[in-house]
Amino acid sequence: MARNPARPRSRAGGAAALALTVLLAGCGSVQELDPQEAESHYDAVIADVQAALGHELVHAPATRSFESEGGECLFTPGGYEADGLGAELGVEENWDPVLESLDPVLEEHGFETVDAPRREGAILMIAVEDTYGTELSLGENGMVRIHGARVSAEACEGQ
Repeated sequence: MARNPARPRSRAGGAAALALTVLLAGCGSVQELDPQEAESHYDAVIADVQAALGHELVHAPATRSFESEGGECLFTPGGYEADGLGAELGVEENWDPVLESLDPVLEEHGFETVDAPRREGAILMIAVEDTYGTELSLGENGMVRIHGARVSAEACEGQ
């Protein structure tokens, strides 16, 4: 993937440092992020997902949160609507080019990749996890949701 000259180098360096941290932390266990690092990391994820999809993603700010759940502090970057994408994703064959451009972005940011959408009730969708236990989902309704990043407990203190 060619580097976008408009993208600051510090983001690339941060992504490399993040990848190294994940690699050194070991396989199979869910990692934990610093809360500020989590926000900037997932903002970068959503910016790259938007570029890969080729559709503007409109954020619902009220969906961003830090919440304590089951003794863990979880960061949810939120829900985004991909303006105009939903009509394309209602047909399974239309997912091929979407996944072709999305998979490298997912892999770059530590998410699993996916070969095809699955049916969740009446909706075609994908859902993948990263090393922080965060799930990114995209449905035929054009909704992108990122939720459940494990972050350090102090982010949830007082919640």
